[in-house]
Amino acid sequence: MTDKVDELLKTKRETHGNAHETFEIGMDLISIIVNNTEPLRPHHFAIINILHKIARITCGSYHEDHWDDIEGYARLGKQIQSVEIDFEEGYVK
Repeated sequence: MTDKVDELLKTKRETHGNAHETFEIGMDLISIIVNNTEPLRPHHFAIINILHKIARITCGSYHEDHWDDIEGYARLGKQIQSVEIDFEEGYVK
Protein backbone atom coordinates (compact mmCIF):
# COMPACT_ATOMS: atom_id res chain seq x y z
CA MET A 1 0.00 0.00 0.00
CA THR A 2 1.06 3.53 -0.53
CA ASP A 3 1.74 5.88 2.35
CA LYS A 4 -1.38 7.84 1.42
CA VAL A 5 -3.61 4.74 1.69
CA ASP A 6 -1.92 3.68 4.94
CA GLU A 7 -2.66 7.10 6.44
CA LEU A 8 -6.25 7.00 5.19
CA LEU A 9 -6.81 3.56 6.76
CA LYS A 10 -5.30 4.76 10.05
CA THR A 11 -7.61 7.78 10.10
CA LYS A 12 -10.67 5.71 9.20
CA ARG A 13 -9.82 3.15 11.90
CA GLU A 14 -10.12 5.97 14.46
CA THR A 15 -13.60 7.07 13.28
CA HIS A 16 -14.95 3.83 11.81
CA GLY A 17 -13.43 1.25 14.16
CA ASN A 18 -11.88 -2.08 13.30
CA ALA A 19 -12.72 -2.90 9.67
CA HIS A 20 -13.21 -6.62 10.26
CA GLU A 21 -15.62 -6.02 13.15
CA THR A 22 -17.49 -3.32 11.24
CA PHE A 23 -17.81 -5.51 8.14
CA GLU A 24 -18.93 -8.49 10.20
CA ILE A 25 -21.68 -6.51 11.94
CA GLY A 26 -22.66 -4.91 8.63
CA MET A 27 -22.84 -8.32 6.96
CA ASP A 28 -25.09 -9.67 9.70
CA LEU A 29 -27.46 -6.71 9.43
CA ILE A 30 -27.49 -6.63 5.63
CA SER A 31 -28.07 -10.39 5.33
CA ILE A 32 -31.42 -9.89 7.06
CA ILE A 33 -32.56 -7.64 4.20
CA VAL A 34 -31.00 -9.68 1.40
CA ASN A 35 -32.24 -13.04 2.69
CA ASN A 36 -35.78 -11.93 3.50
CA THR A 37 -36.62 -9.57 0.65
CA GLU A 38 -37.33 -10.64 -2.88
CA PRO A 39 -36.92 -9.02 -5.20
CA LEU A 40 -34.59 -6.33 -3.89
CA ARG A 41 -35.79 -2.88 -4.87
CA PRO A 42 -33.87 0.38 -5.16
CA HIS A 43 -35.06 1.63 -1.76
CA HIS A 44 -33.53 -1.49 -0.17
CA PHE A 45 -30.12 -0.14 -1.17
CA ALA A 46 -30.83 2.90 1.01
CA ILE A 47 -31.63 0.53 3.89
CA ILE A 48 -28.40 -1.37 3.27
CA ASN A 49 -26.41 1.87 3.38
CA ILE A 50 -28.13 2.83 6.64
CA LEU A 51 -27.21 -0.55 8.13
CA HIS A 52 -23.60 -0.03 7.02
CA LYS A 53 -23.57 3.30 8.85
CA ILE A 54 -25.06 1.64 11.95
CA ALA A 55 -22.20 -0.88 11.88
CA ARG A 56 -19.70 1.99 11.70
CA ILE A 57 -21.37 3.79 14.60
CA THR A 58 -21.34 0.59 16.63
CA CYS A 59 -17.63 -0.06 16.05
CA GLY A 60 -16.13 3.40 15.75
CA SER A 61 -16.00 6.64 17.62
CA TYR A 62 -18.49 9.47 17.28
CA HIS A 63 -18.44 10.94 13.80
CA GLU A 64 -21.19 13.36 12.82
CA ASP A 65 -20.97 12.30 9.17
CA HIS A 66 -22.35 8.82 9.95
CA TRP A 67 -25.54 10.31 11.40
CA ASP A 68 -25.89 12.80 8.54
CA ASP A 69 -25.47 9.98 6.02
CA ILE A 70 -28.22 7.95 7.73
CA GLU A 71 -30.55 10.93 7.48
CA GLY A 72 -29.71 11.37 3.80
CA TYR A 73 -30.14 7.69 2.96
CA ALA A 74 -33.44 7.61 4.85
CA ARG A 75 -34.75 10.61 2.94
CA LEU A 76 -33.70 9.15 -0.42
CA GLY A 77 -35.11 5.71 0.44
CA LYS A 78 -38.41 7.28 1.46
CA GLN A 79 -38.63 9.25 -1.79
CA ILE A 80 -37.68 6.26 -3.95
CA GLN A 81 -40.11 3.87 -2.23
CA SER A 82 -42.90 6.45 -2.46
CA VAL A 83 -42.37 6.75 -6.22
CA GLU A 84 -42.27 2.94 -6.55
CA ILE A 85 -45.59 2.60 -4.69
CA ASP A 86 -47.21 5.34 -6.77
CA PHE A 87 -45.97 3.67 -9.95
CA GLU A 88 -47.32 0.27 -8.84
CA GLU A 89 -50.69 1.84 -8.02
CA GLY A 90 -50.86 3.62 -11.37
CA TYR A 91 -50.10 7.12 -10.11
CA VAL A 92 -47.62 9.33 -11.85
CA LYS A 93 -45.95 12.15 -9.95
